[in-house]
Amino acid sequence: MEPQGSAEKAVPKRVVEFELCLPRPEEIKLPKVDWEPWRKVAEEALITGLGVGVLVARGLKRAVEVAHEAGAQAAERPGTLPHTLVQWLRPHTPAPAAPSAKIRILPIEDYDKLSVTEIIERLPQLDADQLRAVRAYEEEHAGRLAILKAIDGLLAAS
Repeated sequence: MEPQGSAEKAVPKRVVEFELCLPRPEEIKLPKVDWEPWRKVAEEALITGLGVGVLVARGLKRAVEVAHEAGAQAAERPGTLPHTLVQWLRPHTPAPAAPSAKIRILPIEDYDKLSVTEIIERLPQLDADQLRAVRAYEEEHAGRLAILKAIDGLLAAS
């Protein structure tokens, strides 16, 4: 005699079988798509993006050039903060122990009243000795880089 509840009903097990057949590549038929309009759109987008990059780079380059020029002009004006800051960076030449009895006569009339541009315009008319005299005077006084570079260029060319 079997105890109650211990007898289990036999449940038939089911076996499911299926076969999966993948198509061969040559059997796959894809719709024909004309990619040419999409390729053209992608090309135009790429060219536009590159153009934006080029314009930004050119703009940044020009902005840096203009900023440098503005800074150089501000640094040339004695008594301004930019001038003072640039003077701190320049090497200082020690002052002579005794005052010099040498009197310099500049070959450019009203030199101290002229703008940087006006002075640079007059420099090519001077000989090497006169250029050296103007350079020494400029170094001792305003020390404007644009003038000093222009003189150095003329001296190097002569």
